[in-house]
Amino acid sequence: MDLTELSSLIYAKQVSSEEVTRRYLDRIEMYDGVLNSFITVCSEEVVKAAQVADHDMALGRATGVLHGIPFALKDVFWTQGVRTTAGSKQLENDVPTTDAHVWTRLKHAGALLLGKTNMHEFAYGTTTENPHYGATHNPWDLMRIAGGSSGGSAAAVAAELAPASLGTDTGGSIRIPAACSGVVGLKPTFGLVSKQGVVPLAFSLDHVGPITRSVRDAALLLQLIAGYDPQDSTSVRSQNEQYDRMIGNSLSGLRIGYNESFFFAQTDPQIEERTREVLTFCSELGAQVESVEISNLSDGAFAQNVVIASEALYLHKEWMAETPERYGADVYKRLASGSQYTGVDYAHALDVRLHLQRVWEELFSHIDVLISPTIPFLATPIGDREVAVCDVMQPIRSNLTRFTNPFNLCGLPALSIPCGYSKEGLPIGVQVVGKPFSEALLLQVGAWIEQGYPTRIPPLFD
Repeated sequence: MDLTELSSLIYAKQVSSEEVTRRYLDRIEMYDGVLNSFITVCSEEVVKAAQVADHDMALGRATGVLHGIPFALKDVFWTQGVRTTAGSKQLENDVPTTDAHVWTRLKHAGALLLGKTNMHEFAYGTTTENPHYGATHNPWDLMRIAGGSSGGSAAAVAAELAPASLGTDTGGSIRIPAACSGVVGLKPTFGLVSKQGVVPLAFSLDHVGPITRSVRDAALLLQLIAGYDPQDSTSVRSQNEQYDRMIGNSLSGLRIGYNESFFFAQTDPQIEERTREVLTFCSELGAQVESVEISNLSDGAFAQNVVIASEALYLHKEWMAETPERYGADVYKRLASGSQYTGVDYAHALDVRLHLQRVWEELFSHIDVLISPTIPFLATPIGDREVAVCDVMQPIRSNLTRFTNPFNLCGLPALSIPCGYSKEGLPIGVQVVGKPFSEALLLQVGAWIEQGYPTRIPPLFD
């Protein structure tokens, strides 16, 4: 059940907030022992909040569209009175005294805090194999990764342990777990959603966005959290949008591009096949689908690595000097790698970023959206470090971001939508990308894909 359905039922008084909340808590108790999608569950607090919400509803004092709906947050968002660990030992006992800007907005709309979800430590990884809080397991195959870094959020939403969540995305950390777990993940335009009160990884690459069961829910949440925030130096002023306003509009005449040389190279054949099916499906709905060339995309991987490593090291340098033992080995090694880059390397990376921004600007003057696979291979077994794709061994961590990080580097909005399942029964995701502030258009296209490729609850959790 998605947010839209829950909201209608609560407003019609067909179910109470307490009933809904206890249902999710029961499912967490029943299933999260094997899924490990939560770090903190606010059991007592959320039931009390639900009872207050029901009392207010009875008196005609509904707060907003999310009134009385329990909500999960990636454990990187400040929550007043509830610890925010960022999946780390450095912050294991850190209890914020204020809320993140986006959580304040969701609370004003009536949302209740169900709990904080598991993640890759400090969001610096793609698998959510956390050495401190344990790995999050894929709800479609418990032996496989849920993706990362927002793996707990995607797994919880897929398994219906939470109706929706917020994640963060620095190189793909919303879209990768969305693809692995078979849910919707939206990375908005850079600066559209405030990062105030969000533990940072790389300040010029971090994005905040929704992870949901439906495209309409993603539009609803974006409506609630988007907007200028003077407390966030990267926040941008944009026109007020109604993000669901184009859902249901025809795709007739829409110009959709796809690129073969980059996005189909060294890609699992099942993922390529599903992506091509989606392109054909859109063409049958009236879209004009064409192959496009995109230059210098491979340069983006270098620039992304330099920027994220340099900015992350800058943010962590004091802890690394004072309490290095409190990091997991993989994240400490990744952070330390930032020291190999010079100011010249960082300047070079910024130059590449500017060039690629011009490349995307030119491309989106000829097409409306780009469609690609979200990730190049299926969710891999937990513990594996390499995967064979087209008979070539690839490192998992760096290749999981291969199709997502170009859009972090340049701040473009990108939406991952489930588009069917592999022969192993694993979800496959397709990515819809557009020019800055084209979220309503992406959601329009995503809603049609969603209609053509319905999702379901993983059999283990049905």
